[in-house]
Amino acid sequence: MRRFCRCLATIGLTALAVTAVPGCGRQQPVDPDQARATLATALDAWREGRTIDEVTGGSPSIVVADPSWKAGFKLTRYEVSGATRAAGFDLKIPVELWLENPQGKPVREKVKYTVSVQPSRTVIRAPL
Repeated sequence: MRRFCRCLATIGLTALAVTAVPGCGRQQPVDPDQARATLATALDAWREGRTIDEVTGGSPSIVVADPSWKAGFKLTRYEVSGATRAAGFDLKIPVELWLENPQGKPVREKVKYTVSVQPSRTVIRAPL
């Protein structure tokens, strides 16, 4: 019985050691340049009049969640408006948006996007 318990302990420790090896399926911290490029690709597509579905199905594919874009607002201009901040494996990027609502009225919004580049590219509008 002791031999069986030692064998189980050895197997358990080996399994723990293998899963703790750096780089084995672990996500790396976000690359700020890649995150900014992903955000720019998404916002440029919006400014050009593309839909969220076109961006999601495009190359590179970027999953986007922005209620103003989804509601039909047009993006006329955008500007990163402050310091970016790492948040786990994501990057929080403050942006100022110049929009036109569906009736054509100009609207200016300060927003923050949470951007991830792995395992997939995502741009999600976060609450301020």
